[in-house]
Amino acid sequence: MTAKIISICNLKGGVGKTTLVMALAEYLAGDTMYNKRVLIIDLDAQSNLTNAMMSEEVWQWQYNNRGLTLPFLFQKAEYFLEKIYIEDYIVRNDVSNVRSNNSFYCLHLIPSSPKLFTIEDDLTAGSVVTLFQVIQPLLAHYDYILIDCPPNINNIIKSAFYASDYCLIPCVPSRMAIYGLELLLEQINIFNQNYHHQLRPIGTVISRYSNTVYQVENLDLMMINPFIPPIFYTKIPERAKIAESLNFYKNLTYKQKYGDGHDALMKLTQEFIQRLEPE
Repeated sequence: MTAKIISICNLKGGVGKTTLVMALAEYLAGDTMYNKRVLIIDLDAQSNLTNAMMSEEVWQWQYNNRGLTLPFLFQKAEYFLEKIYIEDYIVRNDVSNVRSNNSFYCLHLIPSSPKLFTIEDDLTAGSVVTLFQVIQPLLAHYDYILIDCPPNINNIIKSAFYASDYCLIPCVPSRMAIYGLELLLEQINIFNQNYHHQLRPIGTVISRYSNTVYQVENLDLMMINPFIPPIFYTKIPERAKIAESLNFYKNLTYKQKYGDGHDALMKLTQEFIQRLEPE
């Protein structure tokens, strides 16, 4: 089976993008749940996904100091494609702080680094194909590759678009977040035309939902907007707090980590699979 590659993106920050990538990866890969082989790629220079999914010491000494994080990969792409093994960039052990009675069937990570901030403006248009070239040898080894995208439009996020088959868009039902969603869809259309690509939105995930009058009104507007990708039935509630998610050393169960969001995230994962693997 060839991996399905999904970019998780929105041009508005604070919509729960990184949380969604982390949760989908952990629920998909759980060996008492779906037994999926999952690779997550942190393409955001803020590196929040990397910080949440692996030990800082391991990140520093075994990956960043050795030039095995994404910014180094982009910087030396030509050399990489000839002489560097992508396997060296992949964190395979002790990814995630979920440590319940089960382990993960297969959950791997390609980490990022804040160094990405210093190089993203210097990347040429040629770098758009870099991520695609890098992950081609990996497709047979995973069921899903999830890419956590930055909230902007530059050659970094375009590289995610070029590598991906689909995109998934988290959105808070607020006017600014909806506007960010609409701008993203415009940029995807432009990208598809310029690069003769077919990046397809699989849907919109409502996040940080509190069922206030304001949010209900905005959600109603989203539901009747024919240009917004189909909205997932499951909404991620505002009250879903990620307990100790950035404390990698505290071993947690799914319920402890995701609290009141646990049931919603399990249902969302099921919906996600149904959309990508229809019977």
